Amino acid sequence: MIDAHLHVVDPATSGPDQSGHPDGAWWEAVDASPAAVAGRLADAGVDGGVLVQAVGAHGFDNAYVLECALALGERGRSVAAVSEFDPTPIATVEPAAAGGAAGIRLFSIPRPRESWLDRDRGHQVVDTCRALGLTPVICCLADELDAAARLVAAFPDIEFALDHAGFVPIGGDESGLADVVAHDNVVVKLSTGVFDDSTLDHAATLARLVGMVGGDRLAWGSDHPQVRDRSYAELADLGRRAVEGLPDATRAAVLEGTTARLWFSDDLG
Repeated sequence: MIDAHLHVVDPATSGPDQSGHPDGAWWEAVDASPAAVAGRLADAGVDGGVLVQAVGAHGFDNAYVLECALALGERGRSVAAVSEFDPTPIATVEPAAAGGAAGIRLFSIPRPRESWLDRDRGHQVVDTCRALGLTPVICCLADELDAAARLVAAFPDIEFALDHAGFVPIGGDESGLADVVAHDNVVVKLSTGVFDDSTLDHAATLARLVGMVGGDRLAWGSDHPQVRDRSYAELADLGRRAVEGLPDATRAAVLEGTTARLWFSDDLG
C-alpha cells in the first residue's frame, strides 16, 4: 500500500497560511514533521508515500519537501508546486527535478480570473515535465476543471494526476470531472476528502469512480496530516475497506499500483 498524497511541514520555516484553506494553518495543530509522518505510515502498514508540497505552509519554495522525500529513500517521492504567479515557472520546475521531484503540482486555488492551466504558462510547465520525465499534477477547484480538461487534451501523450477528484462531490454534479476523465491520460487521486464530500457511502463512491474512470486510473491518498480529525491508521483503513468489494487487480491498482507507476520506479510491496 502506497499513499499518493501526504504533506510535511517545517514549523521553523513555515509562514501564515498562503492557500486560503478554511482550516488555516492546520500544521500548527498536528506534528507534520517527516519523522512523525513516516512513523505513522509504518505503524499503519503503509509501505511508502508521495510528499506533496504543502502550499499553505511553504508557498512555492519546494526545498523542504524535496529534502524530506530524499531522506525517506526508496519509500518516498516528492511533488513540487508551481503557480500562475511564478513569472518563470521553468526556473522552478528544473531545479525541482534536479532535487529529486517525481512530479510537479500545477496549483491553481483559488481560480484566477482567467485560468492559466490551458494557456502558455501551463503548457510550458507540462512541456518541461515531459522533457524531464515528471508527472504533472493538477490541483484546482471544480470551477476550473474546464481548463484542466483542455490542458490534458492538449498533451495526450502525457499521464496527468488530478488532486482530490477536482473537489467534485461524487453523487452530485460530476460534469466537470467527467469532462476531464473523458481523456484517458488522467489519473484521479482518491483522497480522504473525496469520500467525506461524497453523497454516497464509501464503497458506492469508489464503485462510481471505477465506473467513470477505470480501476487503473485511481490512486488512494490520505491527505494526512492536513486531514487530522482521524488517526492515520483510520485513514488507511478507510482506503482498504473502500476497495474490499473490487476485483483483486483493481484493489491493487487503487492502493498501490497506479501510484507506483506514476511516481515510483517499481512496486514497493
